[in-house]
Amino acid sequence: MNLQNFMCVANRHQLVLVIVFTNLVYQALSDGVQYEACVPRNCGYGPNISYPFWISGLQESYCGYPNFEINCKEIYPVLNFSDGEFIVKDIFYANHSFLLVNALVNQDSCGAPPRNNSLERTPFNLSSANDDLFFYYNCTSKPTGFTYPVDCASDYTHYSFALFPKTAAQDLYSAVSSCDPPVSVPVDVNANITSLASMNYSEIIKMGFLLNWTAINCSNCEGSEGRCGFENNNFVCFCQDGPHSQTCNDDKCIAESIFCLRFLTEASYLLFCMIFHLYVRRDSVD
Repeated sequence: MNLQNFMCVANRHQLVLVIVFTNLVYQALSDGVQYEACVPRNCGYGPNISYPFWISGLQESYCGYPNFEINCKEIYPVLNFSDGEFIVKDIFYANHSFLLVNALVNQDSCGAPPRNNSLERTPFNLSSANDDLFFYYNCTSKPTGFTYPVDCASDYTHYSFALFPKTAAQDLYSAVSSCDPPVSVPVDVNANITSLASMNYSEIIKMGFLLNWTAINCSNCEGSEGRCGFENNNFVCFCQDGPHSQTCNDDKCIAESIFCLRFLTEASYLLFCMIFHLYVRRDSVD
């Protein structure tokens, strides 16, 4: 190869080297983008939101599961179900459960639930810690035992009330049999069970109810200072140096070791060619 051909090859190698290193710089700058995008956030009220949940508009969808999307309604974190909106009061990440309250019940002056809650087409299920508070409407017989009166849904001839069936007295049977079919509301009674008798039905409902979820555990990723996510139907641990499969301690280059070695070899060769080319040009100018 004559000097002119060599210089042409060197120029081409120099261009390739510039492109390669430009891509490396871009990759280095973008490695932590997903990690930063999944920083826990909140709507102003309620808990910080992180995997498997994510806040639409504040976090990227890959920060959590597709059906775990939370929206901020004013300052409240809200989950949308088929039968309404539910405010997320708290999230217990350690045991995969969270506390909800019906947004309509929480904001309405009467607060009497019009229908049963439905969890159809959701990835959640009711916790066994809940108990059911039953609402009876349009009863023609007035209850004689202890109940929670629902005055806003009652008049002079028809009565409405709520009760926990497990603690209801037998003499309530005649009143219950004169009512419309009941509406049941799950309540996390363990949160304040000793004071239930002194509360009204609205206060009890606002205690909320617990739901459970099933998702790939995030503790190992978080333990390695990563942030969990879900992308392309796979769990991902987002770290400051880029995404890993399980934890930030995974070796990113294990699966790409051959490529890494080849890249380093070729980069070193190209760098040598560029330096040699500059040396030859300096000699020719002299």
